[in-house]
Amino acid sequence: MKSTCAAIVLGLVLGLAAIHMVRTDAATSSQEKPSNKLSDKYLGPIVDYELEYQAASVGDPKERALRMARAQRYNDRGPSPLGDFPPDSVGFATGTDWYIGVPALPLAQCDAVIVGEVAAAEAHISPDRTGVYSEFSIRVDEILKNSVETPVKAGDLTVGEREGGVVRFQGGRLFEYMIFHQGMPGTGRKYLFFLSDNKQGGDYLIVTAYELRDGQVIPLDDSHAFASYKGSDEQEFLIKVRGAIARGWRVSTTLRHRPPNSLL
Repeated sequence: MKSTCAAIVLGLVLGLAAIHMVRTDAATSSQEKPSNKLSDKYLGPIVDYELEYQAASVGDPKERALRMARAQRYNDRGPSPLGDFPPDSVGFATGTDWYIGVPALPLAQCDAVIVGEVAAAEAHISPDRTGVYSEFSIRVDEILKNSVETPVKAGDLTVGEREGGVVRFQGGRLFEYMIFHQGMPGTGRKYLFFLSDNKQGGDYLIVTAYELRDGQVIPLDDSHAFASYKGSDEQEFLIKVRGAIARGWRVSTTLRHRPPNSLL
């Protein structure tokens, strides 16, 4: 049976409840920490609009096929190709109620839960030019729950995927594409990731994550559930998650039909 976690992500990817074009006063040229009136958060890596279009037709055929499999899920995201937006528009934000009903620790619904550091990030544009998504190379430090179908190994790099990113047009204009209530992992930072298998793309979809910084816990996404762990002690938080996963494995057959918050 397809996991609830995967259904949450799929619902976000395939069906938007609301679409808004948002204009801001200016966009910053910093790839690591773009900031604007939309959000103070890092909005993801930068992709060059024209170069991405050219890159789609060159390179290794297998890599191109994999890229197409990942990118096609982000078709039909906006009302038109991003290059057709008015030249003074520097922001596009979309949103759903994806976070409603998602527990703070969506353990039973996810395929893998890992602790890892983001080693690199890159953004890409969908084939029809209406959507943007980012890929994060995660160095796996600890595996709390492993995927049965696509297991990861400690020390390896795995790819986490999330919709959003920053597009750079010819002339240097930046266009920020984001999902309401979702954040982007920062390069060089450590997180506890909740991941769902992306079988078509051979990677994982990031359901949510918590940054582990200076001994404290910082939610990546915005919701009352995630905020309940903000400022928690890192070690106590990880002990709680490990314990909840251990209990989940022992009663996995009985949890299958329970509500998502049954582990909290």
